[in-house]
Amino acid sequence: MKASISVLCTPVGAFLVGLVMDRIGRKKACLLTCLPLLASWIIATISSSDNIYTFYAFRLFAGIGAGMTTVGIVYVSEISHSSYKQILLSLNSVFFSGGILLSTCLADLNWKVINFSFVIFTTVNMLLIIIYLPESPIWILKFKSSEHIDKAKMAMKQIYPNNNQVFEAEWRCLKSASEDIACTDVRKSSFIESVRSSPAAYKPMAILALLLLLQQLTGAYPTISYALPILKSVMPATYPPASDIQSLAALGAVRFASGLLACVLSLRVGRKPLLVFSCVAMALSSILVVVTHSSRDATVVPWPLCGVMLYVFSSSVGVLVFPWTMVCELLSTPVRAVGGCLLVSYAYLIMFAVLKAFPYMMAAVSVPHVFLMFGVVSLSMAVYVHFVLPETLGKSFREIEDYFTRSNKPS
Repeated sequence: MKASISVLCTPVGAFLVGLVMDRIGRKKACLLTCLPLLASWIIATISSSDNIYTFYAFRLFAGIGAGMTTVGIVYVSEISHSSYKQILLSLNSVFFSGGILLSTCLADLNWKVINFSFVIFTTVNMLLIIIYLPESPIWILKFKSSEHIDKAKMAMKQIYPNNNQVFEAEWRCLKSASEDIACTDVRKSSFIESVRSSPAAYKPMAILALLLLLQQLTGAYPTISYALPILKSVMPATYPPASDIQSLAALGAVRFASGLLACVLSLRVGRKPLLVFSCVAMALSSILVVVTHSSRDATVVPWPLCGVMLYVFSSSVGVLVFPWTMVCELLSTPVRAVGGCLLVSYAYLIMFAVLKAFPYMMAAVSVPHVFLMFGVVSLSMAVYVHFVLPETLGKSFREIEDYFTRSNKPS
């Protein structure tokens, strides 16, 4: 129950920030996101260790704040140049796994010292947002009146202060796209009206909904969340046992390294091949666990353990990264905030259900059978990505919208 509170509150935070993001702007929404996170660390710092109610409050605010960080992906997708959008969005997963790895490494410190350190970090982050973060020019043009054009241009200049050529090209492109949307009156349409009438809204929503469902059913998140019992079940009895912190640190290092690899590859390799590779590699890793689990004590090499670690590595190269980033890449601007946060909330609700069901599944069937199911879903996801998911590498928002609105898809 204690661990579930944060996961259950995460979709609440994503839903809430989706409601206000278009109204108050991306910058203010980023600042607003820091408040529940700051509250959670302050509560954890000043509360006593034996007070269960303050612990629940800490987890509640942390979950809401974690869900609200969805605004960061939306913001990055809107201010990034199309040539670097992939790697910048992929850094979200790197920072996430890096934060978990850092927390694991700090586990031996005093609990209040750790919490107070994050209070300071969150406060500094809020100051940096206020001082340095420009508002999204796309939001200013799409959701403010025409008199704010100068503000949008100033924000664009903050993003490209030293390269006038890129600034002029990006401004012309953004201005042209904004004028086209204003002419078709999409700007005045509500989210529901846009989803019902615009292929650029309902097509990617449907594609992403199934993609996120498959992502959760691959077992990538349960394997990480329940890493300790899984690792203990595949570790040969002849091997010296590792401490829990060492096991989690090793797993975190694998996730962090594979996330960095995914970022580097995303500069040159498209989403589809990386996702297909990730899914197929997860399926093969699952097969390795299934085939070698029964003889794990009879071999010198701990193949089942290698299979689990390869599974985590493979998932972190694609499946754990790109479905989240594609939420902001595929959705058009009028529905990006609300639609993206709804999809994120939907994904976290599935994650909550999967994480709650996983221990019962582990108790009902053996580890090889669990990984066999994961492998089947991973292969299914690879087929779905190959045949249904559009490529976004190097594509602007305008080109992606055109892909969904054209009756004939490009070859």
